[in-house]
Amino acid sequence: MDIWHRLGRIIRISNLGTVIFFALNILLIIAVFGSSGNIFELILIYFITVTISLSPIGEVFLAAFAGARDIKRVDIKLRVIPLVQYVLDKANENTPYCPKKVKVLLVHDSAPNAFALGKRTLCITDGLLTLSDDMILGVLAHEIGHLSYGHTVIQLLIGGGNLFISGCLLLIKLSCWIFSAIMGLFAIGSRSGIIGLITGLFAGISTVLSWLWVKFCMLFLMWSMRQNEYLADKFAYRIGFGLELATVLDQHLSDVPNDGFLKALYSTHPCNDDRVAALQNLGVPYSRYHY
Repeated sequence: MDIWHRLGRIIRISNLGTVIFFALNILLIIAVFGSSGNIFELILIYFITVTISLSPIGEVFLAAFAGARDIKRVDIKLRVIPLVQYVLDKANENTPYCPKKVKVLLVHDSAPNAFALGKRTLCITDGLLTLSDDMILGVLAHEIGHLSYGHTVIQLLIGGGNLFISGCLLLIKLSCWIFSAIMGLFAIGSRSGIIGLITGLFAGISTVLSWLWVKFCMLFLMWSMRQNEYLADKFAYRIGFGLELATVLDQHLSDVPNDGFLKALYSTHPCNDDRVAALQNLGVPYSRYHY
């Protein structure tokens, strides 16, 4: 039964953008390096970097990169650990694929927030501890939803994949810059305006194409991430913390930029109003106004 739950978490419409993201990355490797005859080795290296990122090493590095550290203060442990355990107990009553235990780390940030990493890591900020217990429970339920659905494992996959693809793009850029520099020197030596113009156009076009490729791929990835936020919200509702989550979304958590279509398109989260509305449609009796 466990294998079917695991497959069910991966084979979702919300993960379609991530699948397209990885497929486009593989196509980039084939298109750029296919003529070299080493395409199999390159794809193998790509998957090796992804595999390493999925190991405990990847999770540790991701936490360190996020500035998350072990909680050392007793008072913070006494405040947050029972709340985390309460949500975990509720989650395990409602789903068979929720982690039994999580590792809680602290990020020194005054903004109230939390995020999940890897397979069993939950990070909270100092600012989250300024909220009421009910609000903290809502946030924790959402993040444990990410862990339960495997969204955070996908983050590790993205991290490993991006590391290799970034290296490929850097190699392409360096090759273009070296070629442009050589041609530029040749143009100066020969005093050829035509060669100089062609060299400038080549350098500019190659830079723009690399930038456009990254932006194009990220469109699909950001879409998947936004859809997964709704799934984690729904998970919080299912285990009994929908009202708490709607309250904290509406009153305390920072919202995504709403001053431009492109900013919203490349955001990792939907706007809070849309998330609250989705929770209300599920049956959460939340209202900002008292009648």
